[in-house]
Amino acid sequence: MLTSRVLYVQLHNIRIDMSNKRIKYYESDSVLEEFYKALADKNEKKIRRVHIPRSDVFYIRRAYYEDTGHWVSLDRMERAMYLEGHLRKQDVLDPDRKRDWE
Repeated sequence: MLTSRVLYVQLHNIRIDMSNKRIKYYESDSVLEEFYKALADKNEKKIRRVHIPRSDVFYIRRAYYEDTGHWVSLDRMERAMYLEGHLRKQDVLDPDRKRDWE
């Protein structure tokens, strides 16, 4: 599980198609920092692009880390939870995109 104290940051520009509109979303391991920075900057456009995973993803990721000693990205944990049936399609960033680790 990732907390705001973890400094590992890796942004990936992701494009998805929703209703024939191209929207850029960003997955980030520092999603909370990205969201609060956008709020502080009053940047509505950036706020809309930040994907915030469900809280379960953060908790399960932390439990996984404590059990294995290895951090995985929020995207990887969210995707794994989705593939195992623990999250709905609407809760996942770009659920139909196959990741290179699959």
